[in-house]
Amino acid sequence: MGLQPKINGKTVERAYEEYRNGVYLVNRRYQRKLVWSINEKEAFIDSLRNGYPVPLFLFSTNSYKGMDRREIIDGMQRLNAVFGFVENEFTIGGYYFDLSSTALTKQLLDEKILEQKTPVLDRTSCVGIASYELPFSVYDEDNPDIIDEVFRRINSNGKHLSRQEIRQAGATGEFAELVRVLSTKLRGDVSHEDILLLDQMKEISIKQDGNGYGINADDVFWVKQNIIDKKDLRLSMDEEIVGDLVGAMVADTMPPSRVSVLDGYYYINEEEQDGRGYKTEQAIQARGSEAIRAQFLYIIDEIKKIFYNKEHTVIQHILNQKVYRGPRYFQSLFLTLYELLIKQEMKIVDYDKVYEQLSNIAERTMVISGGGGAWSAKEKIEVVAKVKAILQPSFVERAEGDPMHYSYATEIETLLKQSKTENSQYDFKQGIYDLSSGERNDKLVKKIYKTLTAMGNSEKNAVGYVLIGVADNFEDAEKISRKYNTENMKVGNFYITGIDGEVNKFHKGNYDEYFSQFKNALQTMPLDEHYRRQIGSKMRMVSYYDKSIIIMKIVNDNGAIMFDNGYYTRVGANNDPEPVSAPEMPAFFAKFAKN
Repeated sequence: MGLQPKINGKTVERAYEEYRNGVYLVNRRYQRKLVWSINEKEAFIDSLRNGYPVPLFLFSTNSYKGMDRREIIDGMQRLNAVFGFVENEFTIGGYYFDLSSTALTKQLLDEKILEQKTPVLDRTSCVGIASYELPFSVYDEDNPDIIDEVFRRINSNGKHLSRQEIRQAGATGEFAELVRVLSTKLRGDVSHEDILLLDQMKEISIKQDGNGYGINADDVFWVKQNIIDKKDLRLSMDEEIVGDLVGAMVADTMPPSRVSVLDGYYYINEEEQDGRGYKTEQAIQARGSEAIRAQFLYIIDEIKKIFYNKEHTVIQHILNQKVYRGPRYFQSLFLTLYELLIKQEMKIVDYDKVYEQLSNIAERTMVISGGGGAWSAKEKIEVVAKVKAILQPSFVERAEGDPMHYSYATEIETLLKQSKTENSQYDFKQGIYDLSSGERNDKLVKKIYKTLTAMGNSEKNAVGYVLIGVADNFEDAEKISRKYNTENMKVGNFYITGIDGEVNKFHKGNYDEYFSQFKNALQTMPLDEHYRRQIGSKMRMVSYYDKSIIIMKIVNDNGAIMFDNGYYTRVGANNDPEPVSAPEMPAFFAKFAKN
């Protein structure tokens, strides 16, 4: 018999104190997005105000970054609503929580960490909400397989979950993981790690209405290109599209698109080796999920390049009319490009011509019965063949030795967005030449490598990145633009300046020569040979549309990292690496001890 959960009550006030202390964790491997609307949040808070019973909150025990915490299995949306109301993110009946109602919120108000908004809810109601005992149940279990199964059972019949969320609930196969990872990259709700503090979820959640944080749904690729609408996004239809496309990529023959087929991808039974789920898992394992992920994102990036700086969205252009959803038309384009770019190993030579060929193609070539719903394999094959015949003149075969070129647009956007949740593991530099003297800043180059080692020293298996050609504020980006007469591109809260200005001015356009500076400097750095080789092998120069960026990466896979006879760590963005002091050494090395 399994462990029995311990059930007790915890007041809102006490739960909020724990929230501020970073007790509550979210595991994105199985948890869905924060999706509750303001109305749903208000309704839940109204239940607390009226003293109505509310569903149980379920947690598991978890040790994270050296502290005992509680991983949320069930109740994430409700907890977020409670803490959001306490912090004046929304009202109930037009009134905000009185921050003077509890000792902690009063302290945060006095310290100007929180701001009291008006009008204020009456004190009696606020005290009643703060003293409401939430039914907490703690499951003393840290086995991820058991937790996945508990989550799946709780949510498999959930009334508020979409069909796709039910499919993904607790699913642990490679297909489900691939769909999850690709979907988060395309939506932009990515994080540095799968484990997050609850308060970090706000920064990467999709804004549906009135929230002052997170990602605007209108800016998400699927909505921005009119492939699906915001309601579809909330119901995880984007994940259904990704699942449908991944299933087609790995299948021996083109599968149909319908609910039962998508359900089948998630049903894995080794005793039914002819089943769709088992075959799909085997195909992914054979080809490698990383390879499939790279191919998928490469096709997405090529679509972005076709429509870069163009007047119409993908669906508007294909249909030649203003519509707000057209998933099947997008899938047709994707599968056509998969045939040409991946299967036939071709490349686009004229992006403008492809854009022109796609204009109103739905009327004459990309004809889909009903525009959606169930979609037969036969019709998919026919549509892809017709569209391929139209587009192929704008493609050429790759020459021998000409590898598939990845533009890394989606990957770069992912790195920039991930930095929101763990900013100490990311650093951004516009370049390495002094804007006044024009001399290369060798001290800065050394600091870049020192910073990488400090990132690697944050914990066992830590991952850190330095991106060169990116500014983290508008003023610095404009200085680069004025100096080199180039334009910068705003991506989220960052500005892509590129290294191209420095390459052209100081290296006469020789990108290999510019890149070699970093490789050569690495050989002189005072660091461990293992990490020297690793940094060198992972360093790459990539393109973001017409901008070039250098990405450096470190992974702590061999214990603490020494630099110049010392050990360094980094706390927060824009902070210099700090040396580990002698008293700190025992705790520092304990982080890398083998389990």
